[in-house]
Amino acid sequence: MSVLLLLAAAAAAAAAPVADAPATKPRLDYGRLIDDAIDGGRIVQAESMFGQWRTESGQSDDGQVEIAAARLALAKGQDVEAETRFASISQAGSKDCRVDEGLGIARLRLGHRVEASEALRRAVDHCPGRWRAWNALGVAYDAEKAWPLSAAAYEKAFQLTDKPVQVLNNYGLSMMAQGQAEKAASIYAKALELAPDDRRIISNADAAQVMAGRDISRRADDDANSWAKRLGAAGQVALRMGDAIKARAYLSRAVTESESYQPEAAAALASLGIKP
Repeated sequence: MSVLLLLAAAAAAAAAPVADAPATKPRLDYGRLIDDAIDGGRIVQAESMFGQWRTESGQSDDGQVEIAAARLALAKGQDVEAETRFASISQAGSKDCRVDEGLGIARLRLGHRVEASEALRRAVDHCPGRWRAWNALGVAYDAEKAWPLSAAAYEKAFQLTDKPVQVLNNYGLSMMAQGQAEKAASIYAKALELAPDDRRIISNADAAQVMAGRDISRRADDDANSWAKRLGAAGQVALRMGDAIKARAYLSRAVTESESYQPEAAAALASLGIKP
């Protein structure tokens, strides 16, 4: 073969496209995905991803895996386990704000108010943008009857979140605890605009209305049982307020609205010395 032919063959080989190496599959950011799922209330999805992460993770992920495990326990209401996990991570020197936030919430649920407040204050001091920490701090301040501080914490939480119903619910409870029924009623009216079918909000809104001296109204979607339960709950609120006349009126209506609710309402009436 001539030199020219060899050169031509070499040039052709050089010009031939080289097959690309197989692309490396990008690694999933499990920590962020699990956080998003927990924050969105998708606990089953978070658990599934957590299992995959544990299978695939290396030692470099250990700290983040432990935080995810603690957050999952907290989201599932396993408060003792969550508190133990968060405390261990904190004692190991973690400065991740999710740790103090989770530790504070777990301790608050377990009734350890002082320790909860300390952890939550650390969380908001280092990460002032975490609305859940501010919201929980508001609850902690309520337990101490530190009303101006709790109000400021709820206001801050409300400004930081695009899911304010939980904050509004706690703020409303705070107002009722202070005897400010009108303010509580206004807060729950706003909460009902955002979550009209939330039974917890409906119940607390009813309580605020009764405390403010107003009657509750039947909703379009109330069947006999749900309406009777709301009437009975309103009667119980009036009873705790010491308003026996209003309590009797609500409970008597509850008895007539639903047979299934009669025993509970009748028992409450009996406590007033009244036979239904």
